[in-house]
Amino acid sequence: MILPMNYPEGHKGSIEARRFPRYEIDTEIHVAMFGREKQEVMRGRALNISEAGVAGLFATGWDEGAAVNLKFFVPVVSNPLSVDAVVRSRSDYRYGFEFVELNPVQREISGKTCRTSRPAPIVNVRGTTRLTG
Repeated sequence: MILPMNYPEGHKGSIEARRFPRYEIDTEIHVAMFGREKQEVMRGRALNISEAGVAGLFATGWDEGAAVNLKFFVPVVSNPLSVDAVVRSRSDYRYGFEFVELNPVQREISGKTCRTSRPAPIVNVRGTTRLTG
């Protein structure tokens, strides 16, 4: 069973209440959905990453709550990072994935990727842009 990372008490769900800052990443991302007889892999583009998840653009997608496997390259290792995730949000073609049950190696790779990347700009509801880090 795939379990998402726990939210702290009082979590608001807004950008300002995010548990981890977002960092820029520009790489192809492959997503496979669990539980299908014929597993179809969708390709998209990763936009940003945090220690808890990744966001990307896809021409077609999944419902919120869908369990998937993500594969994408990060600058700190030569092989693609493969992680299980859950679709947490979607807006038009943009999807947010939350990593689930990361092993220590996956956690170290995602953390090191964040520590060596530039903070990603975000746009809040007022339309102003700021950095997350």
